[in-house]
Amino acid sequence: MKRVLIIYYSQSGDVTRAVESLTKCLKTPEIQLSWECIKPKADYPYPWSLYKFFDVFPECINGEHPEIFPPKFNHNYTFDLVIIAYQVWFLAPSLPIQGFLKSEYAKVLQNTKIITLVVSRNMWHSASETMKKMIAEVGGIHIDNVVVTHQGPPLATFITTPWSLLTGRKNRLLGALPPAGVKDEDIDALSIFGERIANHLTKTDCSHHSMLAGLGTVEVNQRYIIPELIGRVIYHPWAKIARFFGQQGSWSRLPIICLFAVHLLFAIPIVLIVSNLIQFLFAPLIHKKIASYVELLKSPISVG
Repeated sequence: MKRVLIIYYSQSGDVTRAVESLTKCLKTPEIQLSWECIKPKADYPYPWSLYKFFDVFPECINGEHPEIFPPKFNHNYTFDLVIIAYQVWFLAPSLPIQGFLKSEYAKVLQNTKIITLVVSRNMWHSASETMKKMIAEVGGIHIDNVVVTHQGPPLATFITTPWSLLTGRKNRLLGALPPAGVKDEDIDALSIFGERIANHLTKTDCSHHSMLAGLGTVEVNQRYIIPELIGRVIYHPWAKIARFFGQQGSWSRLPIICLFAVHLLFAIPIVLIVSNLIQFLFAPLIHKKIASYVELLKSPISVG
């Protein structure tokens, strides 16, 4: 009997749908599945209010994780595989998942093979690298990463994703923009990866090599690399300043959070223009570094 632990946190339901599709083929007599939905002690409402949405930003960037309620999985079990499915908040793993990985309960990951499943808009790179480092810190063995992104072109998701977060609706907006979230077809396609995982688990081979090599689980769009890197640089000072003025939910930092939200509205188009100029003017100089970063993103191993 092989034991698989599934750790996840979902708000809109996309993460839940994705991980259920991924593990559909693992529901066999030879495999025992344990499901664990992380429950943070802090309140992260869905749909979000506009202020609460931006108010989690400093903690996401600074890695100030919330406390979580004790998980229900059997702590005496040794699992053959752990699957961690998560969202991206402000270019970082969602705070509840950070809370689990920084808690005492994360010792279940030690010396255990781990597959991550990230469900995000289009800028998932920084969150993925952060996850790799946190998994390494607790002694986990990250063997594969699966990435699922929201449907529609970037400009469309720039509208539909916030709309969904603030209203809870996923329907077509204005009759023209695509629905928010992940396509049903992309969710269903994850079962192909699940078949490969099930085949590996039923073998006696206990190696720590990839289970999903060659299946194209990670596709990197190079257009988003520079904008995201610039975004990370911009985010850090704002997060430090906001945190200096108070903790999450405190009125003392309300003006800073509001200023950040307004700043972000104007900064995003500027960042996109600047990143396009950088890629156009300095393409020969940065080509190798971008290519190297793409390979890093595709690898389950963190460097540095």
